[in-house]
Amino acid sequence: MSTAIKSSDFNDDNDDDKPTNTGPKDTCLCLRRLTRIILMLVGAVMTIYVCILSSERYFKYWVQTTIDRTDVHVSEIAFPAITICPTHLTLHSVNNTEQNSREQRLHRLYNLVQSIRWRNPAVDQASQLDFNEFEEFNNQTLLNVDSIFNYGYSCKDLFVQCMWRRREVDCCSMLFRNLKIGSCYVFNSINAEDPDPTWPWSVADAGFKSALNIKINRYINDVRLEAIGEQSLTLFSRQHEVLTINKILLSKVIVQEPSQYVGSSVTYSSDDRIVVALQPIHFTAEPAVKARPVHMRYCYFTEELIKSYSQCIIECHLHYISKKCECSHSLVPESIDLLTEEPIRTCTVADLPCMQKHGVSLFYMGNIIEESTDNVFNTTDCKCYPNCTHTQYHAATFTDRLSSMESKNNFIEVDVYFQEETLFSYRSTLHITMLDLMVSYGGIAGLFLGLSVLGAINSLLDRIPHCSKPIQQPIKTDRVAHEANVSLPVRKTHD
Repeated sequence: MSTAIKSSDFNDDNDDDKPTNTGPKDTCLCLRRLTRIILMLVGAVMTIYVCILSSERYFKYWVQTTIDRTDVHVSEIAFPAITICPTHLTLHSVNNTEQNSREQRLHRLYNLVQSIRWRNPAVDQASQLDFNEFEEFNNQTLLNVDSIFNYGYSCKDLFVQCMWRRREVDCCSMLFRNLKIGSCYVFNSINAEDPDPTWPWSVADAGFKSALNIKINRYINDVRLEAIGEQSLTLFSRQHEVLTINKILLSKVIVQEPSQYVGSSVTYSSDDRIVVALQPIHFTAEPAVKARPVHMRYCYFTEELIKSYSQCIIECHLHYISKKCECSHSLVPESIDLLTEEPIRTCTVADLPCMQKHGVSLFYMGNIIEESTDNVFNTTDCKCYPNCTHTQYHAATFTDRLSSMESKNNFIEVDVYFQEETLFSYRSTLHITMLDLMVSYGGIAGLFLGLSVLGAINSLLDRIPHCSKPIQQPIKTDRVAHEANVSLPVRKTHD
């Protein structure tokens, strides 16, 4: 008799009969997940906090100016523009009853206007000036006062000899041109009336007489030039004696950038030889700085400039005078649009006390206006910024006397040159770039969360049903297949 053996008899494992105890495992799993969530939250908070600190370095502490080179040769930069302006008429005090007193008051008024306009230190030191003697001229505009004394001098009358790079050249045809501001003559400036198309020039050497050496005539149409830029306070005080007609013409020399109207003014003594040693500093900026706001990088790139630095300074000074004295002072070229609003009125001689009290130099490159009246010391910021690529010319002035008395009586020598053959170049760069910021973000995320771009993408894709990895189905064994209604064959036995 044969016996049928079922496949179930071969199944020794019966999972239903095994005891199950999953309580401790579930508790450990929940504790593990809770700890992991807390750590991830702490890591996320730390990541955000440190990323904010890193972002502040980019948005607030991003620009730094450091020394780029210390061996820049002077031939790589432009020589500054040199402006010479006759400004004052000095009259010696002697008893001369035949001289017209009105003419003498006009002389003093002319000098007073020039001194306030140039912001002479002697005017600043004067606590009170007697303006009552000019009451008869109160209705005269300041521009009319400028035209009172027309000496009719030309460029050839002012300059005797000019040397450029140790070679004698024609002063008027090759070097000096009329400046658009006032009755001034300028060299190497693109703002001259008829500038040389090859300006600005440069020099290849440093030292005495290596650049510009000029001799200025002391006698201009019976007017003797005694000093350059030297002014006396006694000219502005009320004088009872009558002055003689012995005239002395005073001048001013300005060192400026070739593209600017005004610059650093140099005041000289009455010595017959003036030496101006220039110490330039060059500034540049990398293109990445352009991404930062102007009020934080303190400069404009060339394509951003609407008006030059000097134009902005002049506008600021004129606006300041208009605000304090309620009048407009037209002094600069007509090509410059100075005031956007309608002018109130033109400043007259009656406004000189206000201009002396609140006035600023209209020819000096001063971005900060000092307000120190009535024991109140404030400042006004013009917020004018130069080109990001520019050169500052710092001048050191020395005086000397010529050996020949004849030379002293005939001319004044002015020698302008670079003191050293090399100069410092500064470069503005970003303290931290966008690339540095991205690298910082990646390092912070990896430090606190252990994340990377590749890991984050894979984790995101795993959570998308269509993009997740397929789960492999378990392979059925022969024993499982037999359980699915498959029985073993029956072997018959014979007795």
